[in-house]
Amino acid sequence: MADLNRVAPANWNEAAFLSGTGPNASVTNIDSLRPANNFGTIGEFARGGDASYHSLQALFRARTGTRSSFQASYTWSHSIGDVELDNSSGSVNQEAFVNPANTRLDKGNTNVNRPNIFVANEVYDLPAFNGSNGFVKGVLGGWEVNSIINVQSGASFTVFTNGVGDANHAINPMQIPGAGLCTPAALGNCYQLATLTGTGFGNNQRANGTGIACNSGQSGNQLLNPAAFTLVGYQIGTVGTIRRGSCSGADSRDVDMQLGKNWKFKERYNLKFSLDFFNLLNHANFNSGNLEGSGYNPSSVNCGANACSPTNNIIQAVSGAPSNFGSAGSVHPGREIQYTLRFTF
Repeated sequence: MADLNRVAPANWNEAAFLSGTGPNASVTNIDSLRPANNFGTIGEFARGGDASYHSLQALFRARTGTRSSFQASYTWSHSIGDVELDNSSGSVNQEAFVNPANTRLDKGNTNVNRPNIFVANEVYDLPAFNGSNGFVKGVLGGWEVNSIINVQSGASFTVFTNGVGDANHAINPMQIPGAGLCTPAALGNCYQLATLTGTGFGNNQRANGTGIACNSGQSGNQLLNPAAFTLVGYQIGTVGTIRRGSCSGADSRDVDMQLGKNWKFKERYNLKFSLDFFNLLNHANFNSGNLEGSGYNPSSVNCGANACSPTNNIIQAVSGAPSNFGSAGSVHPGREIQYTLRFTF
């Protein structure tokens, strides 16, 4: 996905301080910097991304006598690309290329990347008591125990910074050339910070990294480390250093078990009672798709004493970062027990 009417990289610095759309070529309008300056964003949806997937897969099967079977599989994998791979909305969104002429700017772990997946299951038939009387055989025989263990790494995802505002916009702002007098009463004639990169599309922009791992120090529902992100030192009109897919969602650990009893009648009829335990160990599996404050969006920034502008474009400080940034807003269901009576014929 891309904006066919995007601002050229040479104009990103100035475009980051312009907003507004419409069919005019005013210098105060960001559309004036687009190739077709009587239009705004022109979205293109095409299968033009590039991705690769590598994996190591192992499978183990074993059977003990006639009553038990066990199977375990492990997959180590890496999915890397310049598109997310799990978005088919058909619209220009956060998956869009920052610059289709240089898609390496968007290369990183895809949203389907799960480095480690382990799955094991066992079916164990308890003694049938075929040599016992009918009552003992009917009550104690025919039971089975089934279990499934599923452990997965969290899927990769990207933290975007889609909205920024200049705390000093009303303090000594810089006039846009040829746009009229720049005063507190006519701030529309002044440069005003609108986006970080200035491509004309703000939903896919990213902050700088600090060198701290995105998921370091996880505790409870706090999945992301706010100290891994910063806008201090960010040069407006450039691309942030945080790579796509550099963060991971919550790991998943789940154990399910079933205790079942079968009764057979005249070979073709079967009655089964089962007691099913979902998330048997009641492990807290947090919902990574419901991260609170998942966008790193401080309420304001400043470039020093004067307002940010194309010639004063280094962010010096930020304020108002969300206090709940990177915390999961919900958790998947805990332990559940289900009773079932099934008749098949």
